[in-house]
Amino acid sequence: MNRLSESVWAPDEGLTEVEASIQEISHRFAEDVMRPAGVALDRMQPEQVIAEGSPLWDVFGQYRELGLDLVEIAEGMSPLELSRVSYLVHEEMGWGDCGLGWSLYASGMAQGMIRAMGRDDLWELCPPDAISMWSITEPSHGTDMLDFSHNLSAASLGGARSDCVVTRRGGKLIIQGQKSAWGTNGSIAQVAALFCRYDDGSGQPKRAAFIVPLDLPGISRGKPLDKLGVRALSDAELYFDEVEIPASCMLCPPEAYDELVKGIIVGANPGMAIFCVGLARAAFESALQYAKERIQGGRPIFEYQAVQLKLFDMYRKIQAARALIRGTMEDHAQYPPRLENAVSSKVTGTQLALEVTNQAFDIFGGNATSKEYPIEKMLRDARMGTIADGTNDVLSLVAVSSRF
Repeated sequence: MNRLSESVWAPDEGLTEVEASIQEISHRFAEDVMRPAGVALDRMQPEQVIAEGSPLWDVFGQYRELGLDLVEIAEGMSPLELSRVSYLVHEEMGWGDCGLGWSLYASGMAQGMIRAMGRDDLWELCPPDAISMWSITEPSHGTDMLDFSHNLSAASLGGARSDCVVTRRGGKLIIQGQKSAWGTNGSIAQVAALFCRYDDGSGQPKRAAFIVPLDLPGISRGKPLDKLGVRALSDAELYFDEVEIPASCMLCPPEAYDELVKGIIVGANPGMAIFCVGLARAAFESALQYAKERIQGGRPIFEYQAVQLKLFDMYRKIQAARALIRGTMEDHAQYPPRLENAVSSKVTGTQLALEVTNQAFDIFGGNATSKEYPIEKMLRDARMGTIADGTNDVLSLVAVSSRF
């Protein structure tokens, strides 16, 4: 990585001793492990990213060793304390490499749902250290799968035109069909939280959620997706051919399904957004340092007011987004979560990252197009955020239709 991407990081003020320590550990992990690995993985073919010996596995190993998945950190913490630690850790990880950060974050999605649903009986199928994924989108269904209000996509259509269906046959459940290539960690996950149509024989268009080990007979995967950005995060299709699971694998029945989807949006949207604050911060820091070293007209371009104004605009956007997202996460830890605030966080954070990396691209000028510098990768990564975990437009409409 070019030296111009080195950090000008300083710890937050007003942190407890524990928070400051966790933030520093997260930053060092992001700087020493995630950044170099992210650059290397970005330049690999998708099959190489997940191959034995890939830097990806060292990142996962060190992440587990440090306990940054928050499982050990959370022990004995209040919800508010955990929310603060969460945004500190994930902002640093977004600063390190957003694709790796999202992959690590998503690797605990199924476990988080098991805890939320109080289903301790499912730990045998999905151990805490397993790499998991949330498998929800299908070739015929994208962000509309998150419309728990059914105001944008009628439940009748979702039930009649599903690409993946779980059918009850006595005491067994049979999975048949396909999930789309947008399943985060689809190439490497050991367990899936599968959200899809559920056919209980009633003929009604129901949906439910299931915990599915991905080593069962009848499960296969497509090739890892070759993407524009966040290339360290490996996505792939899942195929189910008469896959049999016990009825006890149902994580969430149809009557609670919509509430679970809403809860995931409320929790995951600010989580996604804080990674993007880290990415935007990385772009700003790189642009600031470059502006102080790049000579044009006999002096550093930082001395020109046009560049100073652009840099300050980047800075204020980062500060505003950080305040919104952190505030939302803290509020949700203390009070009933508000969907509109969660979606506001996701839309603001991802749009911020795109705007700031684009402004950084302008400051780097022609050098921004070179892989010697970090900005072209950051811009590609940032572009993925506005459609990840639901497109910003559809999520906004879901928030409006369910709240206003």
